[in-house]
Amino acid sequence: MIVHALLSLLSLLWLPDPVATGQTYAVVIGISDYKALTYSTGDLRFADRDAWHVVSFLKSRAGGNVPAANIRLLTNQQATQANIAQALLLFRQARRTDRVILYFSGHGLPDSFVPYDARPDSPARLLSYPMIKAAFHDSEAQTKLCIADACMSGGMTQPRTSRPTFVQPVHDGSNVAMLLASRSTQYALEDGRLAGGAFTYFILRGLTGQGDLDGNRIVTIRELHRYIAPRVRKMTRGQQTPLFYGRFSDDLPLAYL
Repeated sequence: MIVHALLSLLSLLWLPDPVATGQTYAVVIGISDYKALTYSTGDLRFADRDAWHVVSFLKSRAGGNVPAANIRLLTNQQATQANIAQALLLFRQARRTDRVILYFSGHGLPDSFVPYDARPDSPARLLSYPMIKAAFHDSEAQTKLCIADACMSGGMTQPRTSRPTFVQPVHDGSNVAMLLASRSTQYALEDGRLAGGAFTYFILRGLTGQGDLDGNRIVTIRELHRYIAPRVRKMTRGQQTPLFYGRFSDDLPLAYL
């Protein structure tokens, strides 16, 4: 028992720092002010602010001390479909030991996210799920995360194209996960009391310490889901159920505190 305890302690002491085991490349998008909308017709309040908070987390120690050069932040009028497509090329810089992250906060549809310059009469101006999955598929990174605080984002789990998906098996050490704010039939809600989207609010609280359920100074993806899911459901009175979907180890570390 004593030997086992010592080995467990040593394993914690020698856990690799996320910075030392590879680079992180992140595309962070938040759209509150849409070109074709006003606040009375559907503009959001906090999506751009949530994107800034996500960038702040990534630059922190818990988020991996990601350098600014490895982050593409697009908010409001910057987040056109063309600009997002260009930003996603960043993922091609990643090597196998690296991590790539897409965070999107804004409007969502069953088969796409909505960029700033979307028009109701032009589906081609949307940010389709196949476009996003192709950007992940083209990256060599071993760890790939898509985090979406958008209505109907659960639709991303449904195969709608013959193009290769970015979800891959874990037997080769790969971890590919979609952290989605809602089911494909649900809205993703903002809350004035939280000054943000409910999903992003609890994501960030979980990653900065509240999600460390076993107290070992590491927040795993399993811990994050256990922390987020009941709180989002409670805050939204059951209207929103977060989904964590993909091929990943339950012990995938997302934050080192």
